[in-house]
Amino acid sequence: MHSALRLLLVATMSGTPLALAAEPQAKAEDLQEVVITATPLRKPALLTAQPVFSLGGESLVRQRSASLGDTLAMQPGLSASSFGPIASRPIIRGQGGLRVQTYQDGGDTLEAAALSDDHAVTLDPLLAERIEVVRGPAALMFGNAAAAGAINVVTPRIPLERLEQTLRGALEMRAGTAAEERSVGGHIAVRLGEHLQFHADAHRQRSEDLHIPGFAWSSAARADAVAAGEPVDLSRGRLVNSAGEADGAGAGLAWVGERHAFGLSSSRYDSEYGLPGLGEEAGEPPDIRLSMSQRRDDFSGQWQPSSGGIRVLRLRASRNDYEHLELEPSGDIGTRYAQLGTELRLTAEHGDALGAANGSRGAWGMQVRKLDFDAEGEEAFLPPSVTRNSGLFLFQEREFGALTLEAGARYEYQTVLDYSADSLSGSLGAVWAAREDLNFSLQMASTERHPTATELYADGPHLAVQRYEIGDDSLGTETGRSVDLGLRWSTSEASASLNLFLTDYNRYIYAKPSAIPAELDTEGLPLIRYVAGDARFTGVEVEWSRPQWLQTGVGALGLRVFGDLVRAEDAAGEPLPFIPPHRLGAELSLDSRRMRIGLEAIWHDDQTRVADDERSTAGYTMVNVDLSLRPTLAGREVLLFVRGSNLLDEEARRHTSALKDYAPLAGRAVSAGVRWTF
Repeated sequence: MHSALRLLLVATMSGTPLALAAEPQAKAEDLQEVVITATPLRKPALLTAQPVFSLGGESLVRQRSASLGDTLAMQPGLSASSFGPIASRPIIRGQGGLRVQTYQDGGDTLEAAALSDDHAVTLDPLLAERIEVVRGPAALMFGNAAAAGAINVVTPRIPLERLEQTLRGALEMRAGTAAEERSVGGHIAVRLGEHLQFHADAHRQRSEDLHIPGFAWSSAARADAVAAGEPVDLSRGRLVNSAGEADGAGAGLAWVGERHAFGLSSSRYDSEYGLPGLGEEAGEPPDIRLSMSQRRDDFSGQWQPSSGGIRVLRLRASRNDYEHLELEPSGDIGTRYAQLGTELRLTAEHGDALGAANGSRGAWGMQVRKLDFDAEGEEAFLPPSVTRNSGLFLFQEREFGALTLEAGARYEYQTVLDYSADSLSGSLGAVWAAREDLNFSLQMASTERHPTATELYADGPHLAVQRYEIGDDSLGTETGRSVDLGLRWSTSEASASLNLFLTDYNRYIYAKPSAIPAELDTEGLPLIRYVAGDARFTGVEVEWSRPQWLQTGVGALGLRVFGDLVRAEDAAGEPLPFIPPHRLGAELSLDSRRMRIGLEAIWHDDQTRVADDERSTAGYTMVNVDLSLRPTLAGREVLLFVRGSNLLDEEARRHTSALKDYAPLAGRAVSAGVRWTF
């Protein structure tokens, strides 16, 4: 029955136009109001040359998961690593880890999550009001490391906008069966007079071992182990040692005047979770856990001069004290990682107001960042290091009737141990409004990215991802040349978008599975080396949506179809490792003022274009259903939601995960919750 239903769904979707979007499409006038703060001039998504989007409101509530990666995994051009319910990092256009930078309210997260897939991002989606994604190089705004893109989580932690009411807030509670998870989070903002505003938030989540459809180990991994005469993990039904918990809280105080505002916030984040992989049957203890803590302070301010060429001056400063411990089964600390990070960013915007005829606008700024990293213990595969980055950036745009031209550049200097070098990145873009409901965009970018401490100096077993890593301290600056072509069409009844991209890399740095030389003892782990070579990424992201396709007596019937594709290969035409497969999906929804029902099916192709010494991954189809109700409580709207995931109980393994053969996604599950906004 499952096979028949899957074939029917795939056949249905194959006959419809392709597209990709994670939330129902709004009307054109609504989309114009969505300002993306992660762009240089904080413009609406439809008016930028670079492909960006924002996930917020009820759509974010429905998509929200315990990790940032899983929350965004079905978004345009995005996937995720998979390391249990808590540790899952976003992947943009086939690239993740160190190339995808994460930000909170425009400030660098300054944590060590990007060093490894087992490190959870210290951003809880439960507190996000909106998540902004910049696809493609975001080096101008965020630094040379954002070679694949950037993700900015917008929270209300420092309320620099004047509150319209004395008290504002939200409370959300969720529970699910995938890992017996339960979570609660909320925030309040209080106006304390004419200028002073206060904010406080807290969140807490708990989950048990993840329920899975079958064996934890894939059939290929079990067969290989038997052929090699090695122990086999035969655990099934649940992913051993994937349980976890996380909690945090924060408070902020802001002063808001007519032309200037500034605020401070302080927050903490703590989590503990297991590292799945080898089970008891394989002769290894499965209960190695990771304990992480973070203490963070932020300052944000803005000033609008009454005269002169500067429209607004923004200052952002952050300090983050991060630590995580890898705990042995005995409870002893096996390895300790610590990082003290600081960042300062100053940005000045100048020129005409948004929308002025023949307007010229721009922004310039500086950014300074320091990461003091330390590692201790027998599994510390990285040496202590201090990374310093100093950057200057400039962005300018000019309107010529229906045509808007953009140009930007960034200079950056980096030092880490005995590595020091500078880099220069630049971009040219254009947006042409062919009609009121149709525009075309083109962006060309040249970026230079410095290698990280991991890529330069890794040397030893990295047990969390079950591999032995060796860096190369002779690696130089990585250079990328990219072209992004977009089409956006939007009317009051329907919308469509198309993004085509191509990126050519010189000295592209990646983790390559390698043969183990006889003289090297990798302790039974596969070997990867950080190497550099030419590479090319090409892909497409498409979406078509008609929210009010058909009016019925109970609401509007909507249809959305979507898909994406990315292909990555080296100079010889051989596939690069850990590239997501093609995807194709469709959603049918029924929406009225007080209720929404959605049925979604997403087909993931087999990934057989694999690198040497990399296993292929079987495809799967995810079928999900959701129901939302919108009653009122004390005059305020309440959102009640229920979601059924993986209704076919498919064995799903993400090819982008280093543990795909040992840690599948959850089986059939139901989650439910309530959100009250006041």
